[in-house]
Amino acid sequence: MRIAFIILAHKNPAQLHRLLTRLQHPNIDCFVHIDRKCKIEDYAEALSLPQVYTITPRVKVTWAGWSIVQATLNGMEAIRQSGKSYTYITMLSGQDYVIKTTEHIYQTLIQPGNRQYIGLISEKDLKPMMSKVDNYHLVECNFPGKYKFASLLTKILPARKTPFGLKIYSGSGWWTLTQDCVNYLLDYIRERPQLVRYFKLTWGSDEFIFQTILMGSPYKEAVTGYDLHYIDWGNDRSKGQNHPKTLGVEDVELMLKSDRLVARKFEMDKDPALLDKIDQELKRLFP
Repeated sequence: MRIAFIILAHKNPAQLHRLLTRLQHPNIDCFVHIDRKCKIEDYAEALSLPQVYTITPRVKVTWAGWSIVQATLNGMEAIRQSGKSYTYITMLSGQDYVIKTTEHIYQTLIQPGNRQYIGLISEKDLKPMMSKVDNYHLVECNFPGKYKFASLLTKILPARKTPFGLKIYSGSGWWTLTQDCVNYLLDYIRERPQLVRYFKLTWGSDEFIFQTILMGSPYKEAVTGYDLHYIDWGNDRSKGQNHPKTLGVEDVELMLKSDRLVARKFEMDKDPALLDKIDQELKRLFP
């Protein structure tokens, strides 16, 4: 039995290499997408590690744009094309890091089950964020005045309606899902170009599309409403907190005490000793 990770990376090749090194295990495969804006040769050492596979085609990723979803879908397709069977597939960023030993992560995710670990925010917290889907957004476009033009589109065009009568749900873009669930999402999106067109005009579509599909699917009852990441969003994400805290040494005790498997986000260049401390603590806690 195996588990897999999809990892989206866009900076810090050395940090990605360290994450992939920590995930080395005979029954763990890592499928890595390197942002097309990056020089692939800078990541050669990381991508040459055993059981690490480069996701193609590579996508030029724009923050909050559809391109994040497209890179994820390419990762899902790469896993399917591998022909391998996995109990769980976990979505990571290159700025994540493990906060449990690799063996603990493997033993946790190797257990067969139907639970789908994906975050959901409450309807109360979702309400002030609905402009991200109700308004027209041209995230992937790059021309002067694009925000004013998008605002004009929102005023003059018909109100946006979610295709297929789906109700909008939202949560973190990071998740741990069973392979059959991942394949369901991949097929659902690929077979519905109308849904793709809708979410291409959404702000932060990666934090809406998967939750929205799953909560209108046979997997609804299996959705946990939380993922397996330790992330510090501050006291109230509904106030518009778009970026999680960059974790520091002061967060180590809390993150290691949590039941989460990985944490984000880290900047190894700014605090190189932090990941060393996590490794040292894990050796002490899991001798």
